[in-house]
Amino acid sequence: MRPAAGDWLDSLRRFSAEHRLSRPQRPEPVPAETGAGHRTGITNSAPALATQAAILAAHAADWGLPTLTKLAATFPDGAIVVTTSPPGLAAWNDLISRLPTPLAQRVATATEIEYRGWCMRSPDESHRLHAVVWSWIKAPLPPQRRPDFAPFPIADSADYWVLRYGHSGGGEGEQSGDLFAWDGAVARLLATGITERFRSRG
Repeated sequence: MRPAAGDWLDSLRRFSAEHRLSRPQRPEPVPAETGAGHRTGITNSAPALATQAAILAAHAADWGLPTLTKLAATFPDGAIVVTTSPPGLAAWNDLISRLPTPLAQRVATATEIEYRGWCMRSPDESHRLHAVVWSWIKAPLPPQRRPDFAPFPIADSADYWVLRYGHSGGGEGEQSGDLFAWDGAVARLLATGITERFRSRG
């Protein structure tokens, strides 16, 4: 890894650590409005977060490891950033800790907010210094997005979740998504490899 890439990555690690320390703790999760005005309970409840963590852990092992290995070969001099949802940080950090040391030293994890915040401070839009891998869950999708997934009907009281994943840098990139239905207890896989049409934010 080039010294400039290593410096950029170390600075991101410090930025992420400071962000997590300064971020105020929310005393209670906030119920999320979903569907046609129903509530599925608390979107960031313990069961929901545990389910998201399990999905992200499986995805890190099945998709993340081959992706990191490929990027390490095609982008040998650059840093690699993995962005994920907070429930996925532990799984990704565990996977990285088991990589060969030369590769593990080139990889850092961050949430999407941390990564975007750091890129505003230290831009690398051309990906000269780093490649980015993302695997995070948008949960729940807002009500205005539900018509986009009409081919995969769910109960009005359920939520759509999307696992968004892809990578960019090293001269290549790709992105995709997996669609889940969350009923407050179980996340059911509806479709893999979907392409989202972003007609509105969210």
